[in-house]
Amino acid sequence: MKLLLHTLLLTLCLAAPTSAAADDAAQLTKLRAEMLKYLSSNDKDHFEQVTEQLKEASQQAGNERLFYEAWSNQAIYEATRQYYTQAYAIVDDIEQHAREQHSIFGEYTALHARAVTTLQKQSYDDAERQFQQAVSFRHKHFPQESAAEDIQELMKIANHRKDAKAGMMYAKQILAEPNVAPIHRGRALYRLSQIAFNRSDSVMFDHLYMQMDSLQHKTGIGTCEPVVEVNYHILHGNYDEALRLCDQLRPADRAERLALIYHKMGDDRRAYEQMVRFKRINDSIVLVSHGNVVASCYVQMNNERMKLEQQLLQRQNDQLRHRFYYTLAAALVIILGLLVYQRQRRVKSLKRDNARLDKARRKAEHALDVKNEFITNITNELREPLNPISGFSDILGTADYELQPAERELMSQHIQRSSQLLLKLIDEMAEYSFYESKKELPMTSTYSPNLLCRHMVDAMEARCQEGVVMRFETSVSDNEKCSTNGSAVEALLRHLLDNAIKYTHQGTITVSCRIADGHVVVSVTDTGVGIPKEQQAHVFDMFTTISDEAQLNGMGLSICQSIVRLLKGRIWLDTAYDQGTRFVVELPTGEVKA
Repeated sequence: MKLLLHTLLLTLCLAAPTSAAADDAAQLTKLRAEMLKYLSSNDKDHFEQVTEQLKEASQQAGNERLFYEAWSNQAIYEATRQYYTQAYAIVDDIEQHAREQHSIFGEYTALHARAVTTLQKQSYDDAERQFQQAVSFRHKHFPQESAAEDIQELMKIANHRKDAKAGMMYAKQILAEPNVAPIHRGRALYRLSQIAFNRSDSVMFDHLYMQMDSLQHKTGIGTCEPVVEVNYHILHGNYDEALRLCDQLRPADRAERLALIYHKMGDDRRAYEQMVRFKRINDSIVLVSHGNVVASCYVQMNNERMKLEQQLLQRQNDQLRHRFYYTLAAALVIILGLLVYQRQRRVKSLKRDNARLDKARRKAEHALDVKNEFITNITNELREPLNPISGFSDILGTADYELQPAERELMSQHIQRSSQLLLKLIDEMAEYSFYESKKELPMTSTYSPNLLCRHMVDAMEARCQEGVVMRFETSVSDNEKCSTNGSAVEALLRHLLDNAIKYTHQGTITVSCRIADGHVVVSVTDTGVGIPKEQQAHVFDMFTTISDEAQLNGMGLSICQSIVRLLKGRIWLDTAYDQGTRFVVELPTGEVKA
């Protein structure tokens, strides 16, 4: 009996540490899952809370890698929201802590987080150099571990530059890594298959196709997507099967692939129809939107007109009914007198009603003219990027033109730039409509004017043309806090800086901040082409041509004017400045706290 009790006690003593370790591992897994969930959300408070808990728990459990992973995600969180200054500060803290603790993995984590932040900033040359440093560091200190995560980012940069040679090199490097994860292997194989298809290299494509199929059966990752299956049958001339599989593709992809299949089958008429359909799919959003706006305007005007006519008739009928009852009880003379009097009143009333209706008609005609002018301007602005997209797409999709790779690449770049211009115009239309529909904005944000201005300078600096320097000047303390709508102020500064970048080819762009008479005064000054004096009064009008050197074809300044109106501030062009252009914004501070 005693032997049995001793055995049970010994078993409990040995099981207790094992159970505690299992509980710790489960807690770490739960916290890591929550951190990854909040990493892509805007709930910064919960993200910071969960990340700090995970860092503390990882240190207590002695899990060095999980500790630095959580810390680096804090930097990546800031970088993805364009707070690059805060992100780099966190990376510097990670690097310093890792060196003090002699942590090799911590130093690698700092390298990786810095490269991700630089890539988010769209500084592709610096990001490529930093990712290459991270790959070399990992190969040196962790030779048995895969560096595919960093190489995959290099492959993305190559794809962004349309550098197929570099993309193929990085994809092959991923496949050569030791212990590479299935998800990274699958992405590399997919990228190589796209390159092989574009080169019409069926041997290379078949080899990659077999590897993707094997990876899918072994791990469930790397499943051949429908577009890969379609590409496979196109390369092998199985056009009927390729046509059948096209039903699984998205409408735009389906139209594009059908055009290619019909072209290879020699049916250029159908190929042309599919290319036209592909173009119409991309244009349908804009066309449907315009149609709905016009139709809704006509319906609303007709409804209002019918309602006014019905009210007028009802009022007239009521008046006649009452007048008829009163006249029956009066004498003939009184009836005749009342009829004359009522007739005169009715004539006057009709004249007043006609005057009001005429005024309403002129107002409606003016609104219709404004609407038509706006639609005409929008149509002209949309036609400018759509023309090169349509023209170059027709050339690329027509077999009669034998294009060199350089010519095809140049046409693709023109199409891409025109598409970006079209998307920007649509976004500005939506943004302008949003702010114009508002009567006021909630003033719930408390912010530092200096921090907000520095953040916008950091976010927009990479877009400056070569030879242009962007800087920030302030006479305000960093401790100053103001109450306003933070997202609206960010949009205001973004449009002003974007306008300055667009027309400044050399020199400087300066953002300055000061506080005067209970208002925050922010100015954006550039040494660009400037605005002629005779056109300065129209600078905030939409789609206004200012001069041959500067054309305000966008809606940015009109959006700025709408935002300032909602924030109860002022915005104006400094006409005394003649070295370029200077816009000044004055916003109330609300409750200013030192």
